[in-house]
Amino acid sequence: MSGEMFSNGILRVFVPTGWKRFYGIDSEGKTTPKKLHIYKDAQTEFDIFSKAGLTICYYGKDEYFLSPKFFYDDVQDLEPFECGKHRWEGYTCTSLGYPYTMLTAMSDSATFYVMVLTENGEHQISLQDGDVRAILESIEACE
Repeated sequence: MSGEMFSNGILRVFVPTGWKRFYGIDSEGKTTPKKLHIYKDAQTEFDIFSKAGLTICYYGKDEYFLSPKFFYDDVQDLEPFECGKHRWEGYTCTSLGYPYTMLTAMSDSATFYVMVLTENGEHQISLQDGDVRAILESIEACE
């Protein structure tokens, strides 16, 4: 599979060819390296509103993570699964009518929360897609 490994000193992740990465924003509206958007067929940051993709959030071992599961509609738990170095737990849900798969994995040094927007207009991805699996497999903290 072609693509590149991306590292920002906090997160290391594979970005497949045809996907683009962007930094997310924190609760204060500031760009943060602890949140990465990786979207298929994206060209600009605004494509996160019209394409399908993943948002990866990093929480260090001293940061508190609280699952937002209770905010979503149509929640269905998933069976935990192994992918890469992590055991992922999660659920499917809808948010504002958009279908998501939400995943959480913990390591000794971090918690990773991944929001997979599986369908946005005609754009679709799934956990079974090779590119999505390659991204999940590669996620790790820079230590």
